[in-house]
Amino acid sequence: MTTPLDPSKFNPHDPGYTRDPYAWYAMFREQAPVSFVPLYRSNWVFRYDDVRRVLDDTELFLKRKPDAVPEDPQSGFDVMDSMPPGVFSLDPPRHTQVRTIVDPLFAAAITSAAATAEATARAQLKRAKSSRRIELVQQFAVPVPTSVLMSVLGILPSETATVAGWVSAILAGNDPTNPMSVRMSAATCAMALNAYFQAFSRCPAHANSGGLVQSMMTKGTAQGLLPEEVQSTAVNFVVAGYLSTVFLIATGTLNLVRNPAQLELLRKEPARMTNAIEEMLRFDAPAQLVDRYVAGDVELGGVQLKRGDRVTGVLGSANRDASRFKDPDAFDITRDTSGHVGFGEGIHTCIGASLVRAGAPAAFRLLIEELPTIALDGAPQWQTDPYLRSVANLPLVIG
Repeated sequence: MTTPLDPSKFNPHDPGYTRDPYAWYAMFREQAPVSFVPLYRSNWVFRYDDVRRVLDDTELFLKRKPDAVPEDPQSGFDVMDSMPPGVFSLDPPRHTQVRTIVDPLFAAAITSAAATAEATARAQLKRAKSSRRIELVQQFAVPVPTSVLMSVLGILPSETATVAGWVSAILAGNDPTNPMSVRMSAATCAMALNAYFQAFSRCPAHANSGGLVQSMMTKGTAQGLLPEEVQSTAVNFVVAGYLSTVFLIATGTLNLVRNPAQLELLRKEPARMTNAIEEMLRFDAPAQLVDRYVAGDVELGGVQLKRGDRVTGVLGSANRDASRFKDPDAFDITRDTSGHVGFGEGIHTCIGASLVRAGAPAAFRLLIEELPTIALDGAPQWQTDPYLRSVANLPLVIG
């Protein structure tokens, strides 16, 4: 029997939803596939085909609000919206121009990502094994991607902790239910991060640091990249670039522990690692929601939308849609994962996806090789921001 859904009572910060949003997604797909969520003043889109339309139709669904559409006076302060427009928030044609310049520079910068991930993972696990316990998020899932991304960007080791601290504060401020003090601290850190990368891209002290920021400032600007786009793109990368890997490692490990047959299969057949990671991205995507703005009046999922309306593609729901994936609520590392939207889709597919796919396999391979037994050692807590899906802590007994 289908549980009746009252969208007006939907609260994406309810603890039950935070722990497991997928039952809610199923109800919305069946009963209200496009539904207005007042807290975010956006029309959330739940079905796979509708989400793909939002992602693929870049003329109708824009990253930024159309010109001449007034700002919503009730929208309040949004930390991420306060960032300058970079590669993550541009629309064509400039988006295409910037990606054409940045993509090859990024590909060149991540060539050592797997080696950096492996070295950091090995060191972290060596320390953890001496105590037979590990809090996986802070002792493994955070330091491994942090070391990789900071190295890729060319951030000096002496500055890594400061930059990572700013990012953590910005992440907390993106949750509108957090106290105003937390959100204003995030705004301060956002300004600090912007100022840091403005100085970084122009400061002689960093001239020999190497990495993506330097190559964007030298090779990129020679090809038409603006200095302010170097700054904003660096901010985009450091805020969103490594969080996907952090969340993937944390939640992916939890799902392996909860599905011991799948974990054992991966131990026996490590060649399945690449597909296992794609299944982790499908099953529990680190980024659950992506926002767009409607460029013109359109009907979507039976709902009439007007120019300037905000729409939010629910990636996590699309990835669990039975019309696209057989037995979608089963975690199965052998399934065909093609078509999942864990990194979005189309021209706005996450530019950092290649970094995740370069570093995550090394981290998981070391985790499985070095730890022959992994078991929960307490109840993990979940982050409260519905845009991001991850456990905030993951206590494990290891052997």
